[in-house]
Amino acid sequence: MFWKRKNQPATAPQPTGIEQLRAQAGNALVSADDAVRSASEELSYAQAQFGLSATDSFTEALATARSHLARSFELRKLLDDDVPETEPVQRQMLTEILQRCSEAVAVISRQEEAFNARRGIEANLPTSIAETAQRADETEQAITMANTLLVTLSATYPDSSLTSVSQAPERAGRLLAAGRTALDQARASVEAGQQATAVEQVRIAQGSIAQAGELAAQVTSARERLDRASADLAAAIASISSDLVDAQRLSDQVPAASLAPLVADAEAAITEGRAASGPGASGDPLAALDHLERAEAAIDAALAPARAKEDNDSRARASLGSRLARLNSQIDAVTSYITTHRGAVGPSARTALSEATRHATAATSMQTTDATAALAEVAAGEPLVAQAQALAEADVRGSGSSGSGGSGLGLGGVDASTLVLGGLLLGGLAGGRGGYGGWGHGGLGVIGDALDDIFD
Repeated sequence: MFWKRKNQPATAPQPTGIEQLRAQAGNALVSADDAVRSASEELSYAQAQFGLSATDSFTEALATARSHLARSFELRKLLDDDVPETEPVQRQMLTEILQRCSEAVAVISRQEEAFNARRGIEANLPTSIAETAQRADETEQAITMANTLLVTLSATYPDSSLTSVSQAPERAGRLLAAGRTALDQARASVEAGQQATAVEQVRIAQGSIAQAGELAAQVTSARERLDRASADLAAAIASISSDLVDAQRLSDQVPAASLAPLVADAEAAITEGRAASGPGASGDPLAALDHLERAEAAIDAALAPARAKEDNDSRARASLGSRLARLNSQIDAVTSYITTHRGAVGPSARTALSEATRHATAATSMQTTDATAALAEVAAGEPLVAQAQALAEADVRGSGSSGSGGSGLGLGGVDASTLVLGGLLLGGLAGGRGGYGGWGHGGLGVIGDALDDIFD
């Protein structure tokens, strides 16, 4: 166990039901993940303002929190897999998730007072407002460029390849407008002598504008991924075509019933890849590349026993670099998507993303020593990152972006639903509490209540 239990009372209460405990652990994962993402955004501001060395203690705290969170997501994945655990083991694992999430939030929160004092927003409100207004102007230019780029991409690639960014400039514009409104209200609060309210309004403005910039950057990242996929298609088609030659050569050593459907799938993947490459291409290069990589992995696995070990290692090394780079690029894209939609994204998408990241990290660590094992890690991570993207998009579609209630911060006129979706105001999955959505004090309350139910 990760933590020690409190002393039990003379008459122990009824234990929390396993399904209730599972729901509490899911909420805890969301709260802790949101706290880490919010803290990471705050840290970026501080590093820009004070430099890296001045924020070392918080950087270390954030690394500790991420370590607790990664282990929690790993436990959640184990609970969700096809291997059943007994109820006592489930209870132990869910309790450890709650405890680790609580510590992740707490280790960040312990930095808040010193961190806010260091940033000195309240002492430098006019400067903070002016700097944030300048950042808003820069972000507006980035959004304009993202809109133009999206139009260009839409004329080149099918809608299916742009799903994750099709609404990004529009959402960025709403966030920018919300940030500017919050800044106007901060100025009014300063004039009224309401310094504390002005500080929160500036923080909301900064968070809104930062997310607007990140959404605009997602369009640029999408173009880079699509361009890279288009360039990689020719190499992928050549590689799997070589596999088909091997399949023909080694057909007497591999059962036809196993090999024939894999060959058919490889040929279909090649057709799809050719349709998505070259001038006037009509296909989705990302989907085509995914299909080619899946088909090649399957046919390689079937042919592996008939190939020499040296040949298998050589093939693994040849494809490892590009596939690992693509996996890391996809992880970055999904991470950004979840961060900018964290008010709606639940634990399942976050768990899949965390596990994809774990496999990518493992692949990176062994790519120079064991290419075959590293490629297996990449193969394990690829469907997980795709699952994370699909689950996150489904959560956002199903959220309805509710959250138009007031925040108690004098934010009338601000598009509250946009702020809730981005995790900048607490609401929705965060429990419907009004207030600023950074640092995660609300997360501590959610997790602490669940732990009290277990250990009281």
